[in-house]
Amino acid sequence: MDRCQINGTRIHTGHVFVLDSLCWMIAMGASGVLSRVVGLCVLTFLIGVASISRAEKQNLVQNGGFEQTSEDSVPTAWATSGRREIEQALMVDKGHDGGRAAKLSCSRFVGGTPDSHVMICQVGVVPIRKGMWYRLRLWCRAADIAKRMVSVEVSNTRPWGSSGVGGRFSVSRQWKKVEILARATRDVPAETSRLQFWFASTGTLWLDDVVLEQVDIVERVHPLISNDSARNPIPNSSFECGTGGWGSYSPTITTWAGNLNQLVGLIDTTRAVHGECSLRIDLDMRHPLVFQWDYFVPIVQPIRCALAATQGWIAVQPGRTYQFSCYLRADKSNVPVRLMAVQHRAGRRQTMVKVGTQWKRFVLEVVAHSDALWVGVGPDLTGTSLESVSVWVDALQLDCGAGPLPFAPRAEVESMVQTGVTGNIFTDPDAGVSLEVRFANNAKHSNRAGGRLVVTDFWDNEVVSREVLCNLRPESHATISIDSLLQGRLGFYRLHWFPADSRAPLQSLRCALVHPYVQSDSPFGMNHAYPWDFMLQLCKAGGLVWMRDWSAKWDTVEPKPDRWDFSKVDPQINRVVANGLHPLVLLPYPSSAWCSGADMNVVRKYADGDSNRLQRAIVACAPKKPELFRNYVAKTVGRYRDRTRYFEIMNEPLYTSYAVPARFGYGIGDYLALLRDAHQVIRKADPDAKVIGGIGGWVDSKWVREFIAADGLRWCDVMDIHLYPITIDPELYGPELSAVRRVMRERGQEKPIWLTEFGCYADDDPSVTPSQIGDSAMSRAGWPSERAASEALVKSAAVFLSHGVEKIFFHAGTCGPINGRNGGGIFFEYGGVPRKMYGAVCSLANRLGPAPKPLPTLSRQGRVQVYPFQKQESVVAVVWAGADQGSIAVPLGGQLRAFDIMGNRLSGTTLVIGATPTYVATADVSTLEDWIRRELPKKQPLP
Repeated sequence: MDRCQINGTRIHTGHVFVLDSLCWMIAMGASGVLSRVVGLCVLTFLIGVASISRAEKQNLVQNGGFEQTSEDSVPTAWATSGRREIEQALMVDKGHDGGRAAKLSCSRFVGGTPDSHVMICQVGVVPIRKGMWYRLRLWCRAADIAKRMVSVEVSNTRPWGSSGVGGRFSVSRQWKKVEILARATRDVPAETSRLQFWFASTGTLWLDDVVLEQVDIVERVHPLISNDSARNPIPNSSFECGTGGWGSYSPTITTWAGNLNQLVGLIDTTRAVHGECSLRIDLDMRHPLVFQWDYFVPIVQPIRCALAATQGWIAVQPGRTYQFSCYLRADKSNVPVRLMAVQHRAGRRQTMVKVGTQWKRFVLEVVAHSDALWVGVGPDLTGTSLESVSVWVDALQLDCGAGPLPFAPRAEVESMVQTGVTGNIFTDPDAGVSLEVRFANNAKHSNRAGGRLVVTDFWDNEVVSREVLCNLRPESHATISIDSLLQGRLGFYRLHWFPADSRAPLQSLRCALVHPYVQSDSPFGMNHAYPWDFMLQLCKAGGLVWMRDWSAKWDTVEPKPDRWDFSKVDPQINRVVANGLHPLVLLPYPSSAWCSGADMNVVRKYADGDSNRLQRAIVACAPKKPELFRNYVAKTVGRYRDRTRYFEIMNEPLYTSYAVPARFGYGIGDYLALLRDAHQVIRKADPDAKVIGGIGGWVDSKWVREFIAADGLRWCDVMDIHLYPITIDPELYGPELSAVRRVMRERGQEKPIWLTEFGCYADDDPSVTPSQIGDSAMSRAGWPSERAASEALVKSAAVFLSHGVEKIFFHAGTCGPINGRNGGGIFFEYGGVPRKMYGAVCSLANRLGPAPKPLPTLSRQGRVQVYPFQKQESVVAVVWAGADQGSIAVPLGGQLRAFDIMGNRLSGTTLVIGATPTYVATADVSTLEDWIRRELPKKQPLP
């Protein structure tokens, strides 16, 4: 199901949106000029995300207001459903506006089966059409529901399956309005449909004014470069403003994991067709750029094609013909160059040309089949024997009509802001941010140019506003340098550049100021290393020092019996080590294709004609002979024991299709036999090695309980879990972790826990709306904004690390293509520029250090959430206000220091504790203990 949620104009990724309040972004604290900018952005987003038809829509739900009831006060057309042993009741109660509402209450809940749910449903009423968009609106409130989360879906009952219309929404004791947008993934006839709302615990749910209607949605791309008045809509089309507005793309990288992630090219002031600058793109196959990825088949791909591409989509008119032109020259004759235009959901148009040593104009004709496209051009050495080339690019233009017109830049005066720092991530806060404003005067007369630089912080508050002016000679460019901006500050910032007479920013550059993490170990890492070394260095600076590597697949290292080949794996492991990071080597599958014990009839039926799915299903089955598996483990551990001592045995066994899937008839004993063999082999090869084993599900899973009950902890040093959390208060996961730790202690097998896949997603700048982040699991873990995701990341880490979790690996190290989806990479946008979550995790890593020791006797959960940790040299507590508690004012003693979520020292003698986590630090435990006991229980929420 493609889903995205928005809680109060807060963007939540996917194709489902939930709106609680239309003023959320403004209410979060934008001020000054940026309050108007943010307000405009919110309005634009609400209009642009989903242009919904204003035509009167039919409510597909019967009695959605619950005003009609039967004689026993049950709302007409509604019923309950669930396991017989569950005690639930449906009746009417007072609604949000004084009318009636449905009240579903459960006094006894019994889990463990597919029908273990408390449900209000409407059967045989709601028709759904595949591909259509639907909007669900309702009012709700609840009491005592576990995790304060309710699910909704329209299902098909014959055969059973989801329509794709549904989602999850949070509930509280107060009435709140919820709105969900979803796109149907299958047809559901009315007669076999079931509209269902459910939860899985005791508690009470009230629903009112339920409306489900089909709506028309128009998909939008972002950022969209206007094409209204400019003859040539391409910004900075002759590079007189440096590299601003340009990135790179390689059509030869075809994996889902990423693409080129920064500009391949340098400004050259010695050769130009227009003005004084051009872009030079160098490819040297003797020292190539190399794209690397660890899954499914490890990739080590030298880049033979690199196109300079516009950052942003250019608005065009469907049906019109456009001419994309540019001037090119090369360092030798007959250099192959690719021109390309990519249209939104309408494919690409491209041509190959031969470029010589003199400037020449080349043209690509494009018929627009969508309302937006982007263009690119660069050398393509695919299929050639050329070892190195240099290609110069200048004077790019997009004309509407039959032929290219003489070149003209987008505007008489152009300006761009750039930092020249990788990812705009600055690692010396005392020096602050340095940047350049580049101006270009394309006119034959002098010009006075200028603009305003506005800086906003993590909370979108304006913190700097500076006027910039520049006198320009005819046909010239100039640079204004700004140094020491934001000196002494930490965290995430945006640099908004408003050219003169512009009400909207031309650019909004993300940047961060961080103290680079310097310890060799930390609690944090990534599931899959990012493809590019510069991104691994940014990870290291941010405290993400562990990389869970999938490349040592049996089928990769022993594709045929006794034919061992680690050539595809060595580069993956070696680059992690070379970047000063720690590899966790995962042995993801239990067999190679040549020795798999797969029942081919079963796996072919499962694959349903999908060759990639079949390939993975075959190696997911147990091997025909256990000794072959033991030999694979021994060879792999022997190969990499000098680079790591941490080995994980299989990914998500049993409950998914990765390893010995239950759907193929395997059980817990099959996995434990493989884990036991691996543990024995690894310990024999290296007595100091650590074996990570387990189900890779959340701790409340029946498979995790079976794993522990079957003595699985005997065969591992660390238990592995995964979580793609629904967007609830993270402290609600604490009791479940406590319960599994208690079971471990009772068995005398208390082992550390590593959370080797954790999702925490948001993207405030999606490339397309409605947007989607990854698969359904990732979409489920999408937060409404980067601020909310950052807060959830810090809170979740505090909860997990306080309950036996030692390592947290974020999923995943991907980097989407320019102008493409990129939310799954969590911490970075295109170019390695930071999301707010990067500033949050860097501050968290620096505050906690490499091995934080929880202090459970000082923890508090309630009105104020307090999670204290002992560091080597100090004590730090992560503190925030509990759900629905508002802000709480607390005095700070002289020996206590408080820091915000980005790591900035908070001044004053009073700490205001709110929903955003705060750090409180001191030198010794007793000072923190005294403060917690003296101050926190007494404080009331601020009015």
